[in-house]
Amino acid sequence: MATDTQSHSSPRKAPVAPRASKAEAKPEYITAYGATAPLKMAPAIGGKLGLSVQHNPATINVVQHDLMMQRGYAQAENAADSAPGVSSGGGPGSPAQLMMRGFTGNQILTLRDGVYFGPTTMVNRPQNTFNLESVQILKGPASVLYGQGAVGGTVDMRTRDPRFDGPHANALVSYGSFNTWNAGVGGSVPITQTLAIRADFSRTSSDGFVKGADPHSNDLTTTLLWTPSEKFTARLSMDYLTDRLSTYYGTPLVDLSQTGGRVGGLLSSTKGLGITRASLWRYYNVRDGKAGSVNATPTLHLDWHVSDHVLLHNTSYFIYSKRRWNNAESLSYISKSGAIDAAGTPISPGRIARDRFYVYQNQHQVGDTLYSRFDFSVLGISNRLVAGGDAYYLRFIRNRGFPDAGYADSVSLASPEQTELGSFAGEYPFKKSPTTMVQAGLFLEDVATIRDNLRVVGGFRYDWLSLDRQNYNQNGQFASGSSFKGHYNPNNFRIGPVYDLTKNVSLYGVYTTGEDPPGSNLFLANKGQFSRLSRARQGEIGLKASLWQGRFTTTLAFYDIRRTRVLVTTGPDTVATAGVQKSRGLEWQGDLAVTHHFSLSGNVGYTYSRYGSFHPSASVDASGNQVPNVPAITANMWGIWSRVYDLPLDLGAGLRYVSARKGDYANTLTLKDYAMVNVFAGWHAYKGITVYGRIDNIGNKRFIQWADTGYSGQLLLGAPRSFSISAQADF
Repeated sequence: MATDTQSHSSPRKAPVAPRASKAEAKPEYITAYGATAPLKMAPAIGGKLGLSVQHNPATINVVQHDLMMQRGYAQAENAADSAPGVSSGGGPGSPAQLMMRGFTGNQILTLRDGVYFGPTTMVNRPQNTFNLESVQILKGPASVLYGQGAVGGTVDMRTRDPRFDGPHANALVSYGSFNTWNAGVGGSVPITQTLAIRADFSRTSSDGFVKGADPHSNDLTTTLLWTPSEKFTARLSMDYLTDRLSTYYGTPLVDLSQTGGRVGGLLSSTKGLGITRASLWRYYNVRDGKAGSVNATPTLHLDWHVSDHVLLHNTSYFIYSKRRWNNAESLSYISKSGAIDAAGTPISPGRIARDRFYVYQNQHQVGDTLYSRFDFSVLGISNRLVAGGDAYYLRFIRNRGFPDAGYADSVSLASPEQTELGSFAGEYPFKKSPTTMVQAGLFLEDVATIRDNLRVVGGFRYDWLSLDRQNYNQNGQFASGSSFKGHYNPNNFRIGPVYDLTKNVSLYGVYTTGEDPPGSNLFLANKGQFSRLSRARQGEIGLKASLWQGRFTTTLAFYDIRRTRVLVTTGPDTVATAGVQKSRGLEWQGDLAVTHHFSLSGNVGYTYSRYGSFHPSASVDASGNQVPNVPAITANMWGIWSRVYDLPLDLGAGLRYVSARKGDYANTLTLKDYAMVNVFAGWHAYKGITVYGRIDNIGNKRFIQWADTGYSGQLLLGAPRSFSISAQADF
């Protein structure tokens, strides 16, 4: 995995100015109220070369802190949804998943300040946006930059830096529907002329739109920034997160021929399945369900400008995480007699049978990245070269258990009993699966400025990956039949030109490869399921432009991706190999400042994603089928009218559209399209203080948020109409 040199460059603050070179001009920062990041900024997610968005041959979206606060994005996944072609969801064991360019789950890489945590679906947590400076999104394969399975895209959540221009304070308090509270307090203080500190604490809590889920989280981020000279910077940070995830794991699918009472507008099924009015917004988990974690991540970033042409960078980090689940996760509608629960009691037709599943995870990870950046000329061609290496050691221990029976117990469809967890035969002792992964990599990045209007960007990475996947039975005996060891040597490259038609309009093309662990959770794979690395390649062409004196910024990209030997999740604890997954489409983003007080932002993503030869089970042939949870079209539009009639009032409205998706590998289940409208009003009550009122999903549209293919008997509903009122202060 890799980190970056411009770790926390921001359009609002830069403690140490980045050094200019002939290879890449010093970033220009332009602030447009209500708009996304301009093309001249150089986000960290774009790589270590310090390229601006305009001159990076890739699709990059950056959602900054002020915009997240204005639109009311409480969690990073909400912010990511605002980018073209992105949608989010989650399942019982994978609470924060994203879809990009036709790929989901672990095929989307999630970073925290450039640091890789492990398989996304297993370790990613919903992140509070108050502590973040930005959510940065890079589309397409990024194995060259980060050495991990990021074929669909990469999301980096960047925390906020201290400032040296005086003390600053920020606060947020919000209350809304379902007894939802969001609060945050933070500030930056320069201790001396060379030492500054920033701390941010945020908390979210709710009863959940399905009452009983009760999610909450606490996030404390502290950063110490030391700049003893213009040539040296040290940044020491610590993020400490504790949370309890929502324990709403879905609404059961039932046989409508037996139950009737279908809720329209949600889905269609070739098997006659659906969701009934009696089950809408019901909580089918146990009353004392558990899904919590503790996460601590100290990191140290060092930058030394040896000269005007040489930079040395080092990042060291440690990750400690403890996660606990203990729930009734899988729901099954019983359509005929004959089923029994763990106690041997018959389950009556029409009831909802439940499993029990617990998993305890402990993760320890330590890593380091070291690289140099050189600016030089060869035969009159300006060049910037990055060369370095990184390594990490990851120890992941997963303990889990199931009852011996297929069903632990059952509850009523219309009025599920609020039972306790209970204890069932066969749950204990747990099965233990420790996994050790060691990775080391060498990488090169380069940008050659052939002419003032022509750049060629390239990169290469070679890795050594060692995996030791062990399983132990409930009696503690080593399970040699499912355990395995492997050694792999992925190598990847990217190459692409960027041509400036004018100073503010650029065309680009890029070819990128990705060879890395398969797309599903590597820590679920057993012997025989994973033998060779997955391979991917992407071709992309695009346009980036800033027009009308910077008042209109737009990007357009066309891409084609092919990935082979893809590992996909087919059950709560099982995976299968899909031969090929293909995806192609286009993404457009536009931001227009119509006047000084009125702005429009919008984007559209079109995605065509299909499997090649794929048999997820003996009874299902999904070859040629549409990939689950991938809509053909996503679209967002925002309009903001600031200082309405010169009053201290802002008005805004947003529209989000998601087209129909498939909910299973066999494509028998179709999740219907939906559109939602959100509105807000902001009153600038005093200098630095703004009060917001919001209504989300104002039309109270019912929709399916996500279909977890590992839990085929249930679907996760989206949130109904909700309101909130908040106060934000920035001094």
